[in-house]
Amino acid sequence: MSNIFSIGLSGLQAAQIGIATAGENISNSSTAGYNVENAVFTEANGQNSGSGYIGAGVNTATVQRAYSQYITTSLNNAQSTNSALTASYTLATQLSNLVGSPTSGIASSITGFFSGLQDVSNSPASTATRQTALSDAQSLADQINAAGQQYDSLRQSVNTQLSNAVSQINTYTQQIAQLNTQIATASASGQQPNQLLDQRDLAVSNLSQLVGVQVVQNSSGYSLFLGNGQPLVVSGQNYNLTTQPSSSNPTEMTVAWQGLPGSTTAAQPLTSAALQGGTVGGLVSFVQGTLDPAEAQLGAIATSFAAQVNAQNALGLTQGGTAGGDLFTVGAPVVTGNLNNTGNATVAASLTNAVSPPTDNFAVSYSSGTWTLTDTTTNTVVGSSTTQPSTTSPLTGGGLSVTTTGTMADGDSFSIQPTAGALDTFSVATSDPSAIAAASPVLVSAPTTNTGTAVVTQGAVTSGYTIASTPTTLTYDSTLGTLSGFSPNSTVTVTVPGSSTPTTYTIDATGTTTIPYDSTTGATIAISSATTGDMNNVSFTLTGAPANGDTFTIAQNSGAAQDGRNALAMANLTSGTAFSNSQTLTNAYSNYVNSIGNTASQLKASSTSQTSLVTQLTSQQQSVQGVNLDEEAANLLQYQQLYQANSKVIQTAASLFQTLIGIFQ
Repeated sequence: MSNIFSIGLSGLQAAQIGIATAGENISNSSTAGYNVENAVFTEANGQNSGSGYIGAGVNTATVQRAYSQYITTSLNNAQSTNSALTASYTLATQLSNLVGSPTSGIASSITGFFSGLQDVSNSPASTATRQTALSDAQSLADQINAAGQQYDSLRQSVNTQLSNAVSQINTYTQQIAQLNTQIATASASGQQPNQLLDQRDLAVSNLSQLVGVQVVQNSSGYSLFLGNGQPLVVSGQNYNLTTQPSSSNPTEMTVAWQGLPGSTTAAQPLTSAALQGGTVGGLVSFVQGTLDPAEAQLGAIATSFAAQVNAQNALGLTQGGTAGGDLFTVGAPVVTGNLNNTGNATVAASLTNAVSPPTDNFAVSYSSGTWTLTDTTTNTVVGSSTTQPSTTSPLTGGGLSVTTTGTMADGDSFSIQPTAGALDTFSVATSDPSAIAAASPVLVSAPTTNTGTAVVTQGAVTSGYTIASTPTTLTYDSTLGTLSGFSPNSTVTVTVPGSSTPTTYTIDATGTTTIPYDSTTGATIAISSATTGDMNNVSFTLTGAPANGDTFTIAQNSGAAQDGRNALAMANLTSGTAFSNSQTLTNAYSNYVNSIGNTASQLKASSTSQTSLVTQLTSQQQSVQGVNLDEEAANLLQYQQLYQANSKVIQTAASLFQTLIGIFQ
């Protein structure tokens, strides 16, 4: 009777465990991270009765959760990539919305400023027109400053998100380390604590959405590592991350490995290679791949604009008849010393060609007697020197000129951002309308007494020009077909229309050298001289046929108040080309806006595709590890029937026992 009772009781217990397991599955069908559990039954060892082995019922070996490490790892990796793309896309969309369309904002302000200069060229004596042009300049400066503030705000938002994400990462790594310890203790009995295992896997899943990690499973639990192998969790020990100002750009936060909780050692900054995936990886990727390059590109546009306008204004005369000065100011390249420097050196950098400034970032470093200038964007060396860079012998390369003072110790370095500060520092240099140098300093003219058909332009100058105080008069000899009257020892360059090869002539010391002129083609004539006070860097164009003895005078412009030629030249900068790819300012801005928009679109497409992959893997995981309510309902019915059947076995055993007792009464 005892054997029948024990068989029935073991079956009854198995049915109870089965019902409890099914009930647990049903009640947790919507619980995040829950893996469906199944009771595992084995046949109890039989006893030899002499007539064969008679079974002893059923044993419940364990309650096992359905778990696929392969699917879980694939899903965690997919979620990590998706979180990174989502973070980058969200911020790129914000940036795209901030910069607006290629034809509005800064672009329209640039166009408005050049239109104002066009008006000045038409009415150079009008103070109101000049004041309007300066107001347009201030509007442009305000737009550029506002863009700088938007970049600063977006960067601060990234810093805040990084700090929050790192704080969550530390919480999850601490939780995983504690669960490793709890699971090891609970598993000492030989049974797996499914609830703790679920909690640990959920924590790993949440952590993967914050930063990409590699999970290694061994006898002591999960060990988690960053992309560069830096540990976050090893058995029951967790390691913390922190954020700190970047050594190359203090306005940005960088993620660093702190080590054991409470450690006072200096945190080790992590590279982008260590922070692949997750929200953190997406934030770092956005800053390095989108935010910083976009700000540098816009800064380059602002720098080039100021340089072009200032250079052209310097070639003109103000209303007072003096040489023009700067209309705009913009900050020099930003130089930041590495926080780990031990020397006392200071470094200064300037642009070798502000009209076409670089958009890459650079670093100057010192090691074993050599100063090296590196383009950190492309990781290429662009200059080096074994003598300390100074104002008389600067270190040049990549569009930069670098000087140092003081002593750099071995390993010291300084980062250089050529145009990063341009947006915040861009400003109008003057509030005086008369400072617009609308007039050209040179006036080339032909007297009304000339009898030929020749026409001469009023002339132009280039940087470093000199207009002799005494007018220069050129005379045409129709017999020889030549012009004479050029200053002694000057150099005259003649360019015939359609020709890309000018002809250069050197005027002798007596000034008797003549220059041939072909009236059928015309020519552009440029004059330069190394003699102080002589005509230098002055040019004009002559067309038509002069008569014998016709003259042309090159003199200082005495009617500057009514001359708008230089203002027109400044207005024409809107179609002038600059930068290494020969873009106009407006085209450069359009490409800047379109580049950001294209980046946002590409990230959107990648994010959408990755979200689809996450959905597929989630569905696949749920098919293996998730709760199927229909199956659990069938299991409940099965275990109910099993319970009832085993109850009947016990009832039968009891009835037989009563029958036996009755025999002896």
